[in-house]
Amino acid sequence: MILKLLSEHKTLSNAQLAKLLQVTPKTIRCDLVLLQNERQVIRTHGGVQISAEFDADKYCLDNLLSQLTSNASLSSPSAQTPSKRRGNEMNNKVFILGSFNVDIVSTLERFPQPGETLHALSNNIGAGGKGANQAYAAAKAGANVTFMTKIGKDQFSHFAKEHLATTGINNTIIAESDSSPTGNALIYVCQQTGENMIAVHSGANTEISQQEIIQAEQHIVGADLLLTQLENNIDAVKQAMQIAHAHGVNVVLNPAPYHSETPSLLEYVDMVTPNETEASLMTGIEVTDLNSAKQAAIKISEMGGNKVVITRGAQGVLLYENGRFSEVAAIKCVVTDTTGAGDAFNGALVAQIVKGDSLLDAARFANAYASLAVEREGAANMPDASLVAARL
Repeated sequence: MILKLLSEHKTLSNAQLAKLLQVTPKTIRCDLVLLQNERQVIRTHGGVQISAEFDADKYCLDNLLSQLTSNASLSSPSAQTPSKRRGNEMNNKVFILGSFNVDIVSTLERFPQPGETLHALSNNIGAGGKGANQAYAAAKAGANVTFMTKIGKDQFSHFAKEHLATTGINNTIIAESDSSPTGNALIYVCQQTGENMIAVHSGANTEISQQEIIQAEQHIVGADLLLTQLENNIDAVKQAMQIAHAHGVNVVLNPAPYHSETPSLLEYVDMVTPNETEASLMTGIEVTDLNSAKQAAIKISEMGGNKVVITRGAQGVLLYENGRFSEVAAIKCVVTDTTGAGDAFNGALVAQIVKGDSLLDAARFANAYASLAVEREGAANMPDASLVAARL
């Protein structure tokens, strides 16, 4: 964790590390001595900085397990040359390309009418963005997550880096814009219903370059599944999907918010996860009930999405796979804030899929996980996956 933090901040004090990792300064000093002996860091008065031989992944679990696997393979007389892809073997790796936003959330007794001013019951600033939320949920649900995003060089950039370093996401790739601010969202939450209204300023999220995607290619190719949404620039999303598709990596598209270019992406997609509104916009079929949802699912499948998962809020989830429908019933819960509910569902869904669950079992888990998420305030306040078993 120290190496991961230093890869983002370059220099940190002992006190900052102790606070971020919730250990004592003495513990930090012991680890820094070891890292200095390994020539990974240079200790300074009261702090530490990266060295010329710095390797952020030196002690990561994947790297150590890879070394162990490699040694075992070399010593085994039955070792065989691996194929280009792993076939049915999966290592729980999910690559998520997506947005990071700073959420400014106001809780109101009710939504204001046009021209009306209301006093907020509460106001707070937190982390959000569909990509970041889904990455956090997938990591909480047990997936090995690499999350790629782009932020600005502004007052929110340090907040973004600190948040992502402490979420449990395994690896973050953070590009920075010289011209645009970190994305942000203004969110109204109705206390009476838990429903929300959101206005997003994308900022740096829509400036991911072709070169930045190329630099992340090894992470995309090394994943079992790529999950993306549409809060980033479409050309970057499409490029990442093309790379994944060409190398046999499963591609899941959460088409939110809907974009006019969405249909052009479906040829690279293995699964699409719209809500009712997005399914309506994709197909021209107004989804108002189960029958219209089924019609929309069939049309989306014909457009290119092999598997279709339509989230229907209080009506549960509709699945369409291999010409067959399945339903997952909604779970009764005490709704506090629906912000990020779809993100919780998508993150948990892909986490279970890369573990080998069937689509139906993964959707059941994700549905329960999302029901736990809406009982909490804040889009990034994802629940512990250990609570899902009791909820089911």
